[in-house]
Amino acid sequence: MNVFDLSAEAVARMPRVDLATVDREPDSLVPPFDFHGCYCGVASFVGQPPWELHDGGDELLHVLAGETELTVLGADGEETRRLKAGEVAIVPQGRWHRNRAATGVTLLFMTPREGGAHSWEDPRSTPQ
Repeated sequence: MNVFDLSAEAVARMPRVDLATVDREPDSLVPPFDFHGCYCGVASFVGQPPWELHDGGDELLHVLAGETELTVLGADGEETRRLKAGEVAIVPQGRWHRNRAATGVTLLFMTPREGGAHSWEDPRSTPQ
């Protein structure tokens, strides 16, 4: 059995990584784990990770602290929502998306293990 402390106190102690200073996925105080075919973990960061696409299923994002701007691309254009602590977002399968956390965010993610892609280039400017 795995038990992770995600209380407000534990989350407040998690250092936020400035994504502008790293060249790989940062380590987390909560070790990554598998759950029903998903790669799961806690990310605590400031900045903007690359665009992501998950063809293997929906992705769940639960904001534990801070806030992030989530942009999801769809057939009708883009939708951007500001997510704050306590909110959960489901990113639909097959949609390019990206977070931007100017002041920092800590979130629990459940990402399908199969069918993923990442891009630093805006997918709207890249031929599909």
